[in-house]
Amino acid sequence: MRKLLVLLVVLLALPAAAYSQGSAQNGTLSIREGRGIVQLDARGSMTGRLNGKLTVTDLKPFDAKRPVVYGATKTIYKSAKTTLYQGKNVRFRLGGARFVIRMEGKAIFLSAIARGTGTLDGNGDPAANVFYDGVWSLNDEPYHSLPDDPTPFELAPPVAG
Repeated sequence: MRKLLVLLVVLLALPAAAYSQGSAQNGTLSIREGRGIVQLDARGSMTGRLNGKLTVTDLKPFDAKRPVVYGATKTIYKSAKTTLYQGKNVRFRLGGARFVIRMEGKAIFLSAIARGTGTLDGNGDPAANVFYDGVWSLNDEPYHSLPDDPTPFELAPPVAG
Protein backbone atom coordinates (compact mmCIF):
# COMPACT_ATOMS: atom_id res chain seq x y z
CA MET A 1 0.00 0.00 0.00
CA ARG A 2 2.83 2.42 0.82
CA LYS A 3 4.52 1.78 -2.51
CA LEU A 4 1.28 2.57 -4.31
CA LEU A 5 0.87 5.82 -2.36
CA VAL A 6 4.47 6.89 -3.08
CA LEU A 7 4.02 6.04 -6.77
CA LEU A 8 0.80 8.07 -6.91
CA VAL A 9 2.46 11.11 -5.29
CA VAL A 10 5.41 10.93 -7.71
CA LEU A 11 3.13 10.61 -10.75
CA LEU A 12 1.09 13.62 -9.67
CA ALA A 13 4.17 15.73 -8.95
CA LEU A 14 5.93 15.10 -12.30
CA PRO A 15 3.57 17.12 -14.53
CA ALA A 16 3.61 20.07 -12.12
CA ALA A 17 7.41 20.07 -12.02
CA ALA A 18 7.65 19.83 -15.80
CA TYR A 19 5.17 22.67 -16.23
CA SER A 20 7.00 24.95 -13.79
CA GLN A 21 10.33 24.31 -15.51
CA GLY A 22 8.81 24.98 -18.94
CA SER A 23 7.16 28.22 -17.88
CA ALA A 24 10.44 29.44 -16.40
CA GLN A 25 11.75 29.60 -19.98
CA ASN A 26 9.19 32.25 -20.94
CA GLY A 27 8.52 35.87 -20.15
CA THR A 28 5.12 37.43 -19.54
CA LEU A 29 3.49 40.45 -21.14
CA SER A 30 0.21 42.06 -20.19
CA ILE A 31 -1.42 45.02 -21.94
CA ARG A 32 -4.63 46.64 -20.71
CA GLU A 33 -6.78 49.13 -22.61
CA GLY A 34 -4.00 49.80 -25.12
CA ARG A 35 -4.33 52.38 -27.87
CA GLY A 36 -1.74 52.36 -30.66
CA ILE A 37 0.39 49.61 -32.18
CA VAL A 38 1.65 46.41 -30.55
CA GLN A 39 3.94 44.04 -32.46
CA LEU A 40 5.13 40.70 -31.14
CA ASP A 41 7.31 37.99 -32.71
CA ALA A 42 7.20 35.14 -30.22
CA ARG A 43 6.76 31.45 -29.53
CA GLY A 44 4.36 30.55 -26.75
CA SER A 45 0.81 31.35 -25.76
CA MET A 46 -0.87 34.64 -26.66
CA THR A 47 -4.48 35.63 -26.19
CA GLY A 48 -6.21 38.97 -26.55
CA ARG A 49 -8.79 41.23 -28.12
CA LEU A 50 -8.96 44.63 -29.78
CA ASN A 51 -10.98 47.07 -31.85
CA GLY A 52 -9.05 47.60 -35.06
CA LYS A 53 -6.67 45.49 -37.16
CA LEU A 54 -4.92 42.26 -36.25
CA THR A 55 -2.30 40.90 -38.63
CA VAL A 56 -1.16 37.33 -37.90
CA THR A 57 1.80 35.71 -39.64
CA ASP A 58 1.99 31.96 -39.07
CA LEU A 59 5.57 31.01 -39.95
CA LYS A 60 4.57 27.34 -40.40
CA PRO A 61 1.04 27.60 -41.82
CA PHE A 62 0.66 23.91 -42.62
CA ASP A 63 1.31 22.51 -39.14
CA ALA A 64 -1.48 21.64 -36.69
CA LYS A 65 -1.07 24.82 -34.61
CA ARG A 66 -3.39 27.32 -36.21
CA PRO A 67 -4.42 30.77 -34.99
CA VAL A 68 -7.94 30.98 -33.59
CA VAL A 69 -9.63 34.33 -34.34
CA TYR A 70 -13.25 35.35 -33.68
CA GLY A 71 -15.29 38.47 -34.28
CA ALA A 72 -13.60 39.83 -37.40
CA THR A 73 -16.00 41.59 -39.78
CA LYS A 74 -13.40 41.57 -42.55
CA THR A 75 -10.67 38.99 -43.26
CA ILE A 76 -7.98 39.52 -45.89
CA TYR A 77 -5.61 36.68 -46.81
CA LYS A 78 -2.40 38.49 -47.78
CA SER A 79 -0.38 35.31 -48.37
CA ALA A 80 -0.26 31.67 -47.31
CA LYS A 81 1.34 32.80 -44.05
CA THR A 82 -0.23 36.21 -43.33
CA THR A 83 -3.87 37.10 -42.61
CA LEU A 84 -5.36 40.50 -41.70
CA TYR A 85 -8.45 40.59 -39.47
CA GLN A 86 -10.48 43.78 -38.92
CA GLY A 87 -13.41 44.63 -36.72
CA LYS A 88 -14.65 45.53 -33.28
CA ASN A 89 -14.05 43.05 -30.49
CA VAL A 90 -11.71 40.84 -32.54
CA ARG A 91 -10.62 38.05 -30.20
CA PHE A 92 -7.73 35.67 -30.73
CA ARG A 93 -5.79 32.78 -29.24
CA LEU A 94 -2.38 31.65 -30.52
CA GLY A 95 -0.34 28.89 -28.98
CA GLY A 96 2.35 26.32 -29.32
CA ALA A 97 4.13 27.80 -32.33
CA ARG A 98 5.96 30.93 -33.42
CA PHE A 99 3.66 33.72 -34.58
CA VAL A 100 4.25 37.33 -35.59
CA ILE A 101 1.32 39.56 -34.65
CA ARG A 102 0.61 43.24 -35.18
CA MET A 103 -2.27 44.81 -33.30
CA GLU A 104 -3.31 48.29 -34.39
CA GLY A 105 -6.26 50.11 -32.87
CA LYS A 106 -7.76 50.71 -29.46
CA ALA A 107 -9.14 48.68 -26.58
CA ILE A 108 -6.12 46.39 -26.97
CA PHE A 109 -5.91 43.67 -24.35
CA LEU A 110 -3.08 41.12 -24.60
CA SER A 111 -1.77 38.41 -22.37
CA ALA A 112 1.33 36.50 -23.47
CA ILE A 113 3.44 33.81 -21.89
CA ALA A 114 6.12 33.41 -24.51
CA ARG A 115 9.66 34.03 -25.64
CA GLY A 116 10.55 36.54 -28.36
CA THR A 117 10.73 40.23 -29.17
CA GLY A 118 8.28 43.03 -29.69
CA THR A 119 7.62 46.74 -30.07
CA LEU A 120 5.10 49.00 -28.33
CA ASP A 121 3.94 52.38 -29.62
CA GLY A 122 1.17 54.09 -27.68
CA ASN A 123 -1.07 56.64 -29.34
CA GLY A 124 -1.52 59.23 -26.59
CA ASP A 125 -1.88 62.74 -27.97
CA PRO A 126 -2.74 65.59 -25.59
CA ALA A 127 -3.40 67.89 -28.58
CA ALA A 128 -6.21 65.54 -29.66
CA ASN A 129 -7.47 65.14 -26.06
CA VAL A 130 -6.17 61.55 -25.85
CA PHE A 131 -4.39 61.43 -22.51
CA TYR A 132 -4.64 57.71 -21.76
CA ASP A 133 -3.19 55.14 -24.16
CA GLY A 134 -3.24 52.09 -21.88
CA VAL A 135 -0.78 50.32 -19.62
CA TRP A 136 1.64 47.42 -19.94
CA SER A 137 3.61 45.11 -17.69
CA LEU A 138 6.59 42.93 -18.61
CA ASN A 139 7.48 39.97 -16.37
CA ASP A 140 5.12 40.98 -13.54
CA GLU A 141 6.63 44.45 -13.16
CA PRO A 142 4.23 47.20 -12.07
CA TYR A 143 2.03 48.55 -14.87
CA HIS A 144 3.09 51.76 -16.59
CA SER A 145 1.78 53.81 -19.52
CA LEU A 146 2.42 52.65 -23.07
CA PRO A 147 5.37 54.56 -24.56
CA ASP A 148 4.60 57.40 -26.99
CA ASP A 149 7.48 56.42 -29.29
CA PRO A 150 8.19 52.95 -30.72
CA THR A 151 9.90 51.04 -27.92
CA PRO A 152 11.40 47.57 -28.44
CA PHE A 153 11.41 44.94 -25.70
CA GLU A 154 12.51 41.35 -25.20
CA LEU A 155 10.00 38.82 -23.97
CA ALA A 156 12.22 36.51 -21.93
CA PRO A 157 12.34 35.18 -18.39
CA PRO A 158 13.38 37.73 -15.79
CA VAL A 159 17.00 37.63 -14.69
CA ALA A 160 17.22 36.08 -11.23
CA GLY A 161 18.99 38.31 -8.83
